[in-house]
Amino acid sequence: MPSPKRDAAGSGQTWIVQAWKWGAGSLSAGAALVSIVSSVRSLPADQVRWIGVRPIADTAWAIGDTIQLAITITDAHGGIVPGVRVGWTSTDTSVASVDSGGTVVARAPGAATVVAAAGGRIAQSRIVVRSRPAAIWLQGDSLLRLGEGGVSRLVARVVDARRHPVSGQPVAWRSSDPSVAVVDSAGRVTGMTAGRGTLAASGGDLVLELPIEVYPVPATITLLAGDGQRAPAGQRLAVPLKAQIVSRGGRPMAGVPVRFTVAEPTGRIAPDTDTSDADGIVRAIWTLGDRPGRQRSALAVDGEPPIATSLAADAEPVADNTRITPGEPPSGEAGLELSEPVVVRVTDSTGVPLGDVPVSWEAAGGGTIVADGARTDSLGQARARWTLGPRAGAQRAYVQVGASRAVPRAALSAIAVPGQAASLALVRGAVPRGIAARPLVPAVQLRVADQYGNSVAGVRVSLRPGQGTVAERTAVTDSTGRVAVAWTLGPAAGMQRLAASAEGVNAPLEVVARAVAGAPARVVLEGLPAAATVGRPLPQPVRALVTDAYGNAAAGASVVFSTRSGAVTPARARTDSVGHAQTRWVLGIRAGEQVVEVVVKEGGLRASGGVRATAAPKRKAR
Repeated sequence: MPSPKRDAAGSGQTWIVQAWKWGAGSLSAGAALVSIVSSVRSLPADQVRWIGVRPIADTAWAIGDTIQLAITITDAHGGIVPGVRVGWTSTDTSVASVDSGGTVVARAPGAATVVAAAGGRIAQSRIVVRSRPAAIWLQGDSLLRLGEGGVSRLVARVVDARRHPVSGQPVAWRSSDPSVAVVDSAGRVTGMTAGRGTLAASGGDLVLELPIEVYPVPATITLLAGDGQRAPAGQRLAVPLKAQIVSRGGRPMAGVPVRFTVAEPTGRIAPDTDTSDADGIVRAIWTLGDRPGRQRSALAVDGEPPIATSLAADAEPVADNTRITPGEPPSGEAGLELSEPVVVRVTDSTGVPLGDVPVSWEAAGGGTIVADGARTDSLGQARARWTLGPRAGAQRAYVQVGASRAVPRAALSAIAVPGQAASLALVRGAVPRGIAARPLVPAVQLRVADQYGNSVAGVRVSLRPGQGTVAERTAVTDSTGRVAVAWTLGPAAGMQRLAASAEGVNAPLEVVARAVAGAPARVVLEGLPAAATVGRPLPQPVRALVTDAYGNAAAGASVVFSTRSGAVTPARARTDSVGHAQTRWVLGIRAGEQVVEVVVKEGGLRASGGVRATAAPKRKAR
């Protein structure tokens, strides 16, 4: 019997009505057999004694492969019975199908039994479909071109001889040069740097190589010169624009077209397109538009993705065509920030606002001023926060428009008023001095000031004398922050005190004045004994005590001592700090009452005192 022949699958038409499950090489149930046999025209039982099929078992190694089964039918005598109609069926048509001629077609991996039936007899063939890897199939071209930084997804499968995917056969990827390109386990390829390499896909013993070329891609435009310049509006910038085109791999790129554009309608760049040289350099000259303010230009390279960068330059205002208008002078507390920002408006000579123009500020008088922004806004306005200096009165700040100082700076004014009362002090630092029981002349001057020493007007000051009296217990500071205190000192000489306090000032002030004695009003002689020996000095000096009307010792009074009996030394003296002046008195030689007199020149005061002079005791003879 000839062996089965493999060829392309036929139509696969099946005339068996029902699908059957087969196991252990035979039909699983008698009912199934009856159904199959009954579906074929039966021969007489004595004509078909045996039926056989070849091959009994076979394997298909690819989906779509065919296996031709051959059938042999014999009669009771062992002779071959020709022309018998045979019925064919498969236990699993999803794995293998069979047509009416016994041609089996592999449909999917697995196993199925093909059954042949004739004359009430059956035969079986075990068919196994097992896909065997034959090649690696790759979707796409035979060369992969990728830009630096570009990403591509590779799709590859292990297939059998008929290019059907083989399940359970993963594909692994690797790159021959990861510095050029890298590939992950999912076939995602990323171009790293310009160059050539190979990507290898492997599945089992199969290997497929894919050449890859990574080409340079413009990635950045690096500005080398020309950014941040300034020039008068309408003038050409001094330094040409210069930029370098660099690839993702960091290499300069030659031959790349670069477009130059300007945002200002009256500005221009020449040339408007340049091609990078061998070093990746492009150049152009920028002429600013005639409107002051910040102007911009751009450099762009078309591509996927396109890249671009921008430059900025300041068109400086011109003095003849620039106007600076400040607002109304504000006022605020000295040393503090004004409640509202100060504002200036910058326009051209026709009143058109000049926006995006550089503005700088400066404060005089110890103040500070901080800009809200470095440039004017779209309305040509600029604002700043002004903290006034510590001194009350008129203060100034200045605003400079433009960085080149071609436009003269403009002055702003503000009025600084004193702050809250913070201190109370004596205007003159020395201790006042006056005559006891009389008004202090000049009057005590007190001053109320804020924390920076500015005089504060309209503050109530309370006065409480420790000695003497004041004309007003409460006084209000005048425009200079002062009050004059009419203080009449007490009658006792010495240090006298006055307590003062002001609204808003935490620490009260104590004013100390020195009260001195008034004009001499009384003189008294002290230290005269009742009796003393003639011709001899008194044992104690004679003292004159000079006081004023209140008994205060009058220091520095001129005193004259005199006597008609004996002598006084010195005859003239001045009272000391306790009102005393003294002299030595030598009595006269005549016994009896002797008198000494004292005269105080200030006020013509006089006093006298006497001593009874007695003769000296006689000495006993030896």
